[in-house]
Amino acid sequence: MTRPILVGADGSDAALRAVDWAAAEASRRRCGLLLLTAFAMPSAEVAFTLSEKRVRGEIDAVLDGARRRVRDTWPDVAVEQAAVLDSPATALVNRAEQAAMIVVGLRGRSAVPGMRVGSVAYRVAAHSPAPVVVVGSESRAAGERLIVAGDDGSPHGRRALAAAFDEASLRGARVRVLRAWRPVDLSAPAVVDTSEEERLERDLAPVRAEHPDVSVEARVVEEYPVTALTEAARDADLLVVGARGRHGFPRVALGATTHGLLHCAPCPLMIVHAP
Repeated sequence: MTRPILVGADGSDAALRAVDWAAAEASRRRCGLLLLTAFAMPSAEVAFTLSEKRVRGEIDAVLDGARRRVRDTWPDVAVEQAAVLDSPATALVNRAEQAAMIVVGLRGRSAVPGMRVGSVAYRVAAHSPAPVVVVGSESRAAGERLIVAGDDGSPHGRRALAAAFDEASLRGARVRVLRAWRPVDLSAPAVVDTSEEERLERDLAPVRAEHPDVSVEARVVEEYPVTALTEAARDADLLVVGARGRHGFPRVALGATTHGLLHCAPCPLMIVHAP
């Protein structure tokens, strides 16, 4: 049975953009969509002032509004909905094993003002075993379909390549693969390391063979990865990266590059973890 796409819904504009993205993806994959809203137990003082009818009414309004939005634009997508008494990030991660992917808005209605990335998006991206797509407010004019992927030779990077090629095949898009690196001696002249090019080609070989229909542009650049990937994805439908790189700390869920891209990616960002 095909697993559904799980999307967090809280009634915010960011969450509604995530619902739109998730519904379009579910239509492409011909799978179901699960709308989930979660709310933590309020304090005793707050709970005393809230009636059960009011709380239930607010939850139903969030889910029903999201469901109508999907039905009006993607009537072919089967939609289910759920309300959970838990923190939103925990509720989403707990269901990740049963989902094809999780889609969240960059920041929900409970986000701290002035912060670009909300805690729910960050925590879900860091801890979900399923791929996570974080949808921001950026819009892209219609044009050639493009998926950008970052690869650094790590297990997470190779998993990102596989996910990027799968997405490109679904969308009829081409893939732009980037391996960015900086030499230890920043005063040295800019010379592309041919060994990095060879490693990139080795990583690409299996996904090229599995997706012969996908057009690929691959290159190695001497640049900080966040800078290089942000620039490369300015005209992209989706940017795909691994959760951590080959030089990341083993106990850190998200590496520095992924952390940076959460703050500045110019398009929806997919984050994948190696098994």
